[in-house]
Amino acid sequence: MTPIEKYLEHLDNIFQQEPEFYNNESLTEGIKGVTSIVYKNIPDEGFITAITYGLSLVTHPDWKSGRPELCISVESENLDWGIVAGFIANQLRGQCPFSYGEVIDFGEQISEDSEMDAFLIFAPSTLSKEDYSDVDIGADYKINIAGLYPIYSSEIAVYNEIGLEEFWFHPDFDNYSTTRKKIEG
Repeated sequence: MTPIEKYLEHLDNIFQQEPEFYNNESLTEGIKGVTSIVYKNIPDEGFITAITYGLSLVTHPDWKSGRPELCISVESENLDWGIVAGFIANQLRGQCPFSYGEVIDFGEQISEDSEMDAFLIFAPSTLSKEDYSDVDIGADYKINIAGLYPIYSSEIAVYNEIGLEEFWFHPDFDNYSTTRKKIEG
Protein backbone atom coordinates (compact mmCIF):
# COMPACT_ATOMS: atom_id res chain seq x y z
CA MET A 1 0.00 0.00 0.00
CA THR A 2 1.36 3.46 -0.94
CA PRO A 3 1.59 6.31 1.60
CA ILE A 4 -1.41 8.12 0.06
CA GLU A 5 -3.47 4.89 0.16
CA LYS A 6 -2.58 4.38 3.85
CA TYR A 7 -3.43 8.03 4.59
CA LEU A 8 -6.80 7.80 2.81
CA GLU A 9 -7.55 4.54 4.65
CA HIS A 10 -6.81 6.36 7.94
CA LEU A 11 -9.21 9.18 6.96
CA ASP A 12 -11.87 6.71 5.75
CA ASN A 13 -11.76 4.99 9.14
CA ILE A 14 -12.37 8.33 10.86
CA PHE A 15 -15.02 9.92 8.64
CA GLN A 16 -16.80 6.88 7.17
CA GLN A 17 -17.85 8.71 3.99
CA GLU A 18 -16.61 9.34 0.47
CA PRO A 19 -14.87 12.73 0.21
CA GLU A 20 -14.47 15.11 -2.72
CA PHE A 21 -10.94 15.83 -3.97
CA TYR A 22 -9.61 19.20 -5.13
CA ASN A 23 -6.08 19.25 -6.56
CA ASN A 24 -3.64 22.14 -6.79
CA GLU A 25 -1.03 22.32 -9.51
CA SER A 26 2.35 21.86 -7.90
CA LEU A 27 4.68 24.80 -7.49
CA THR A 28 7.53 22.41 -6.62
CA GLU A 29 9.14 20.62 -9.55
CA GLY A 30 8.99 16.84 -9.31
CA ILE A 31 6.51 16.77 -6.40
CA LYS A 32 2.73 16.45 -6.80
CA GLY A 33 0.56 19.39 -5.79
CA VAL A 34 -1.43 19.50 -2.57
CA THR A 35 -4.92 17.99 -2.56
CA SER A 36 -7.85 19.11 -0.40
CA ILE A 37 -9.88 16.10 0.74
CA VAL A 38 -13.31 17.55 1.58
CA TYR A 39 -16.01 15.93 3.73
CA LYS A 40 -19.52 17.41 3.83
CA ASN A 41 -21.60 17.50 7.02
CA ILE A 42 -18.61 16.68 9.27
CA PRO A 43 -18.56 17.16 12.26
CA ASP A 44 -22.28 18.10 11.98
CA GLU A 45 -24.96 18.89 9.42
CA GLY A 46 -24.14 22.16 7.64
CA PHE A 47 -20.38 21.92 8.27
CA ILE A 48 -17.48 20.98 6.05
CA THR A 49 -14.16 19.46 7.06
CA ALA A 50 -11.18 19.27 4.76
CA ILE A 51 -7.80 17.62 5.23
CA THR A 52 -4.81 18.17 2.97
CA TYR A 53 -2.39 15.72 1.44
CA GLY A 54 0.84 16.88 -0.16
CA LEU A 55 2.20 19.37 2.37
CA SER A 56 4.13 16.52 4.00
CA LEU A 57 5.80 15.57 0.70
CA VAL A 58 8.38 18.32 1.26
CA THR A 59 10.68 19.03 4.20
CA HIS A 60 11.16 21.99 6.51
CA PRO A 61 14.00 22.50 9.03
CA ASP A 62 11.50 22.95 11.91
CA TRP A 63 9.86 19.56 11.35
CA LYS A 64 11.58 17.24 13.81
CA SER A 65 8.86 14.81 14.96
CA GLY A 66 6.85 14.38 11.78
CA ARG A 67 5.46 16.45 8.95
CA PRO A 68 2.17 18.34 8.93
CA GLU A 69 -0.97 18.19 6.90
CA LEU A 70 -3.79 20.67 7.53
CA CYS A 71 -7.39 20.25 8.70
CA ILE A 72 -10.13 22.86 8.56
CA SER A 73 -13.64 22.42 9.97
CA VAL A 74 -16.17 25.23 9.67
CA GLU A 75 -19.89 25.78 9.99
CA SER A 76 -20.45 26.51 6.32
CA GLU A 77 -21.43 24.54 3.25
CA ASN A 78 -19.22 26.73 1.03
CA LEU A 79 -16.53 24.46 -0.43
CA ASP A 80 -14.09 27.40 -0.69
CA TRP A 81 -13.23 26.74 2.98
CA GLY A 82 -12.03 23.24 2.19
CA ILE A 83 -10.31 24.18 -1.04
CA VAL A 84 -8.35 27.03 0.59
CA ALA A 85 -6.58 24.62 2.98
CA GLY A 86 -4.94 22.83 0.04
CA PHE A 87 -4.19 26.13 -1.69
CA ILE A 88 -2.39 27.51 1.40
CA ALA A 89 -0.44 24.28 1.91
CA ASN A 90 0.54 24.23 -1.77
CA GLN A 91 1.61 27.91 -1.76
CA LEU A 92 3.59 27.82 1.50
CA ARG A 93 5.00 24.30 1.70
CA GLY A 94 8.71 24.22 2.33
CA GLN A 95 8.62 27.85 3.53
CA CYS A 96 6.11 27.86 6.41
CA PRO A 97 6.44 25.40 9.33
CA PHE A 98 2.67 25.45 10.09
CA SER A 99 3.47 25.36 13.83
CA TYR A 100 0.84 25.66 16.56
CA GLY A 101 0.21 29.29 17.42
CA GLU A 102 1.35 30.60 14.05
CA VAL A 103 -0.94 32.96 12.10
CA ILE A 104 -1.21 33.27 8.33
CA ASP A 105 -2.55 36.47 6.78
CA PHE A 106 -4.26 35.22 3.63
CA GLY A 107 -4.51 38.77 2.28
CA GLU A 108 -8.04 38.53 0.91
CA GLN A 109 -11.50 37.37 1.86
CA ILE A 110 -11.57 33.55 1.84
CA SER A 111 -15.18 33.05 0.77
CA GLU A 112 -18.21 35.11 -0.12
CA ASP A 113 -20.02 34.03 3.08
CA SER A 114 -17.44 35.57 5.43
CA GLU A 115 -15.13 38.56 5.86
CA MET A 116 -12.42 36.37 7.42
CA ASP A 117 -9.05 36.67 5.71
CA ALA A 118 -6.46 35.00 7.95
CA PHE A 119 -5.81 31.74 9.81
CA LEU A 120 -4.59 30.52 13.16
CA ILE A 121 -2.85 27.14 13.41
CA PHE A 122 -3.54 24.91 16.40
CA ALA A 123 -4.53 21.32 17.23
CA PRO A 124 -7.49 20.13 15.13
CA SER A 125 -10.69 20.27 17.21
CA THR A 126 -12.58 17.84 14.97
CA LEU A 127 -10.13 14.96 15.48
CA SER A 128 -9.02 13.03 18.55
CA LYS A 129 -5.30 13.06 19.35
CA GLU A 130 -4.78 9.47 18.14
CA ASP A 131 -6.36 10.46 14.81
CA TYR A 132 -4.18 13.54 14.20
CA SER A 133 -0.88 12.71 15.90
CA ASP A 134 1.87 10.43 14.54
CA VAL A 135 -0.20 9.06 11.66
CA ASP A 136 1.71 6.15 10.11
CA ILE A 137 1.52 6.23 6.32
CA GLY A 138 4.31 3.73 5.74
CA ALA A 139 6.87 6.43 4.89
CA ASP A 140 10.07 7.31 6.73
CA TYR A 141 8.13 10.02 8.61
CA LYS A 142 4.79 10.31 10.42
CA ILE A 143 2.07 12.89 9.72
CA ASN A 144 0.79 15.28 12.37
CA ILE A 145 -2.42 16.98 11.26
CA ALA A 146 -2.65 20.65 12.29
CA GLY A 147 -5.89 22.61 12.57
CA LEU A 148 -6.40 25.68 10.40
CA TYR A 149 -8.83 28.16 12.00
CA PRO A 150 -10.21 31.17 10.10
CA ILE A 151 -9.81 34.53 11.82
CA TYR A 152 -9.95 38.18 10.78
CA SER A 153 -6.60 39.76 9.86
CA SER A 154 -7.56 42.68 12.13
CA GLU A 155 -7.39 40.18 15.03
CA ILE A 156 -3.71 39.32 14.44
CA ALA A 157 -2.51 42.32 16.49
CA VAL A 158 -4.91 41.37 19.31
CA TYR A 159 -3.73 37.76 19.13
CA ASN A 160 -0.08 38.84 19.29
CA GLU A 161 -0.87 41.00 22.32
CA ILE A 162 -2.95 38.53 24.39
CA GLY A 163 -1.48 35.22 23.21
CA LEU A 164 -2.92 31.91 22.08
CA GLU A 165 -4.61 30.78 25.30
CA GLU A 166 -6.44 34.03 26.02
CA PHE A 167 -7.46 34.37 22.35
CA TRP A 168 -8.70 30.76 22.13
CA PHE A 169 -10.80 31.10 25.29
CA HIS A 170 -12.08 34.61 24.47
CA PRO A 171 -15.91 34.72 24.69
CA ASP A 172 -16.14 35.97 21.08
CA PHE A 173 -13.96 33.18 19.65
CA ASP A 174 -15.83 30.27 18.06
CA ASN A 175 -13.42 28.05 16.15
CA TYR A 176 -16.15 26.75 13.79
CA SER A 177 -17.82 30.08 12.98
CA THR A 178 -16.95 32.00 9.84
CA THR A 179 -19.23 34.91 10.76
CA ARG A 180 -18.52 35.44 14.45
CA LYS A 181 -17.99 38.86 15.99
CA LYS A 182 -14.44 40.23 15.70
CA ILE A 183 -12.27 40.15 18.80
CA GLU A 184 -11.28 43.72 19.57
CA GLY A 185 -8.14 44.84 21.43
